[in-house]
Amino acid sequence: MVQEFEIVVIGAGPAGLTAAIRLMEMGHSVALVEQEAFPRPQIGESLSPGVWHIFAYLGAGELLEDTHYLRDIPARVAWGKGEPALLEAGQRGAGLMVNRARMDAHLLALAVGKGLHVFQPAKVVASSFRNDQYELKIQSAAGNEQITSRVVLDGRGRKGAHSRERIELAPASVGIWTNVPSNAMPARPHETRIETVDEGWIWGAPVPGNQYRIMVFADPESVKEKGPARVLQQMRSNSRLFAPLANDTLNTGIKSCLVNAYVHTRPWDERFIKIGEAAFTLDPLSSTGVEAAMRFSLQTAIAVHTMLSDGNPALARAFYESKLADAVASHCRWTSDYYAQSGKLETPSSFWAKRRNFRLDDITVSNDFTALVKQRSTREDAAREIKEPPAIPIDPLIRFLWDKPVRLSDQLAFSSEFAVTGYRVEIRRALVHPNLLRPMVYLNQIEIPPLLNALHEGATYGTVIETWCRHVTYTEVKKVLGFLWGAEVLQ
Repeated sequence: MVQEFEIVVIGAGPAGLTAAIRLMEMGHSVALVEQEAFPRPQIGESLSPGVWHIFAYLGAGELLEDTHYLRDIPARVAWGKGEPALLEAGQRGAGLMVNRARMDAHLLALAVGKGLHVFQPAKVVASSFRNDQYELKIQSAAGNEQITSRVVLDGRGRKGAHSRERIELAPASVGIWTNVPSNAMPARPHETRIETVDEGWIWGAPVPGNQYRIMVFADPESVKEKGPARVLQQMRSNSRLFAPLANDTLNTGIKSCLVNAYVHTRPWDERFIKIGEAAFTLDPLSSTGVEAAMRFSLQTAIAVHTMLSDGNPALARAFYESKLADAVASHCRWTSDYYAQSGKLETPSSFWAKRRNFRLDDITVSNDFTALVKQRSTREDAAREIKEPPAIPIDPLIRFLWDKPVRLSDQLAFSSEFAVTGYRVEIRRALVHPNLLRPMVYLNQIEIPPLLNALHEGATYGTVIETWCRHVTYTEVKKVLGFLWGAEVLQ
């Protein structure tokens, strides 16, 4: 018997489950294929503050309240030549350390409760695309099954992206890590620690279970020559924050893996679409890998829904590729700038030399998507700092402006941009201005360009406000007016 679904997700990590939950909420039938039984060990326990909003949006916020997880963790940072600086938990944001095996299993259970059909442990052993649908053969201990779907989302992580299908976004490194008992840390075992040394950089953090994770990132050639254990010991001994840790605590349970930052060259192929680490990975310095993967899955879900409900695959794909290119570009610029701030760039070590010499403008263009990634990553105005308009006492401003004529800035222009309306992607008119960080369609969910139609010749601020109040509340009008006047869009 062949089972039919609209969408099949491969991989039950945070990216795959995020997409599955959202697509079910949009009314689609979704199946998921996961190769491993849960719970299964998984690295990537450090979650950035933005995950709280994503879990709440998925109706899964209570999963992060698990008493096994660690929160309110301060950080001690020795980056470059400066003295170590302490960042209290309130300064860092509400990140947390989780048990990924536990978190992923609970998120999967929540998705099943919402109606997700799961094949686990199972794997896709054959697939074909014909008659506008995928035919998949699923192999499990229970035997072989046949399923069909209109779309396949590949959330298999790094297994879903062969090296020949990647654009490298940063020099590769090797991550080497081990856990030690929390009481083995000489002082403050509740802190996260980040430090640069000549051979690379070190990260340490408490993890659930009264353990402390020590992880170093080093050049692959150095690790090949010396071995993971020796590199770990050498980097630890050359540090200021980790040197007091006894040597004998780092001799067992050492693990390592190659760490690449990349984007897939063909992430949307027919209706086989990459999500999570199958689509892109970030330099570990960003510490936002899980959040970025989940956030991009939410955007992918909107693209897929647009394609299936509106029959507009070109628009859906363009939106997906634009969001992916933006995510890659913003993180690449951030990590490149942060590496450049380190005084360790002056050392002759291969780790820092490679980062000093790496250029995103050397990306090889092989198709329209890779050209988009290169353009977004290297555009000259990408790093230009644009400050938010200052907060303005709005009521006195309105009294002052009421009878004065209003006009649009001579620097204002308009462009066509993607906008999400409900669960669908649309093309909408957007404001473009030097004081705006990006083209603007909405402000606080209010579509701005149509409001500017009231700015006819002879209009005053008072007449414009009265016209706007026919469409939105006076409280919202004040927010819009204050923002546009502060950004000098209105003059």
